[in-house]
Amino acid sequence: MRDALTYPRREILRTLTYGVVCSGFCGVDSMRWLVSDIRAGESAIYKMSFDEFPQLSESYGSVRVNVAGIPSASNQIVVTRMPGNQFYAVSSKCTHRGVAVDPFQKGKGLYCRAHGSQFDVDGRVVRGPARSALKLYSTNYDGDESVSVEFPNLGYAVNVSMLQTNKGDRLLVSFKTIPGMKYSLTLSSHLEGEGEGLVKFSKTKDGPVNTSQLTGEGGHAEIYLEPIGDAGFIKIFRE
Repeated sequence: MRDALTYPRREILRTLTYGVVCSGFCGVDSMRWLVSDIRAGESAIYKMSFDEFPQLSESYGSVRVNVAGIPSASNQIVVTRMPGNQFYAVSSKCTHRGVAVDPFQKGKGLYCRAHGSQFDVDGRVVRGPARSALKLYSTNYDGDESVSVEFPNLGYAVNVSMLQTNKGDRLLVSFKTIPGMKYSLTLSSHLEGEGEGLVKFSKTKDGPVNTSQLTGEGGHAEIYLEPIGDAGFIKIFRE
């Protein structure tokens, strides 16, 4: 699916991050993809609007989100809203054997289906076999329509602005083009570097994934690609 990188005079036009979002039981049918622009920053500020995450509009709403680059198994966190506009974000990695816990449920907490460990909304152990708490991250509620989660020393900031559910787990990426310029993409599990190789994409939602370069015509281009893993980074190049 990927070709060797050979372009000598290209520049990064845009960098995005992608990840999986799930709520409730986290079955296949409940999972959705998000794509977000990246901005430079010493700490990763991950802003989640309630339009994109409606579960967080109500008390006891909870979602499990894949965030590329965080030091956690499968890059996952659980974000939960409690009464009094209190928000909690914790690593989803169970401290017993590393299995991802489910989103918070009232009366059940954060539950690991693998071995039965339970955690409170702030990550404290309620029932073993786990013995240590889940990692807790700082949150900031804007008092209106979004909450932000901070990941120290991660090096980028995002504002979640697009939530996609595409057939065959395809991500929709849209960007402005210049007539005659050539555009290509890479996917990577790391923010640094150019990526692991050129990625082939489709120009239509259900079309074949067999294109590795796009010539700009002016206006916005829309392309569809298949992600690698549950979270990572997309880099758009032009030459």
